[in-house]
Amino acid sequence: MPYTDLSLRLTGRTNLPVLPNHVDIDLTNVCNQDCFYCNSADFRAKNLVTGRTNQYLNLLDQLANWRQHTPQSIGSIRNINFTGGGEPTVHKHIGPIMAHAIDKGFQVTLISNGSKLHRVVEGIPKDKIQSVAWIGIDIDSANPETYESIRRSLTRDTLYHTVVKNIKLAVDAGFRVDIKGLLMPQNTNEHELNALFEMVSYTGARQLHIRPYVDMDTNKLFEVTESLKKLIQTVAQKHNVKYRLPLGRETGRTYSKCHQMFLYPILAANGDICVCCEGRGQKKFLLGNWKNQDIRDLWWGEKHLEIYNSVNTHLCPPCKPNKINNLIQEDIDDPSKLERVVM
Repeated sequence: MPYTDLSLRLTGRTNLPVLPNHVDIDLTNVCNQDCFYCNSADFRAKNLVTGRTNQYLNLLDQLANWRQHTPQSIGSIRNINFTGGGEPTVHKHIGPIMAHAIDKGFQVTLISNGSKLHRVVEGIPKDKIQSVAWIGIDIDSANPETYESIRRSLTRDTLYHTVVKNIKLAVDAGFRVDIKGLLMPQNTNEHELNALFEMVSYTGARQLHIRPYVDMDTNKLFEVTESLKKLIQTVAQKHNVKYRLPLGRETGRTYSKCHQMFLYPILAANGDICVCCEGRGQKKFLLGNWKNQDIRDLWWGEKHLEIYNSVNTHLCPPCKPNKINNLIQEDIDDPSKLERVVM
């Protein structure tokens, strides 16, 4: 399991630093939409930058050579996810940058609104397409009016139709594409769900990945009731579309420290190294700047440990690493569980 190395360190069974398992890289803070729920809108507005291509190529070289830089370490970076920040496909050289990550041996993923996905299709050589693990396209609604009420395109016309066209383009080229959406009052009636599942079927995407919306002002999750679960299941069967509905954020926290801070950094377009997946622009999560510092020298350093020890997760909103954090806490509370490593 990818978190076992960290559990070994946090239970005192090794003193070696643990390399991150996953790295998010923001190529730009520029976005062509203004989704009402965006948790990085303020950060983007204050740091409206796009990174230079050579900076990202050099960064990927650093990440690929981390073991040589820190030979006395455990764990490894398996996945590079290109995300935002802003909309990653706004970066004109996203294709070559992703291809370079593949050449360095990383599993590559992309989260995008799909508006300029053609740049990925055109920019990644055909022999590298299968090395892109998946592309997740945030849609939220297949009703153009509802889509715009949620995603608020900063263009004269809706981006919805362009996005659907680009999804089909990527699927036809051989990319594994998943459609993503946040469940909220606007898109959880039968009409909306039927349109969404029908669109997934039409584009040929692999599946629909949906989860409840988090109100960042109140830290409240949208309630996925049993009746809504049944409706989703019924609509999915009707359209013969696979779907995933992870509800791990709803599970209670058994931990007070965020262990994932050692597994999952975000490298922002302005250079910020953020150790919280929801914390872009928040100084309390800022480890340094990857453009003028070497992240490998900062990892497990004094400041990293200070951030880890100072953050009280009970004040945080429901978040993606909740499940992993709970599993790591189980190991900390009962280190005998780590015997799975040798059995």
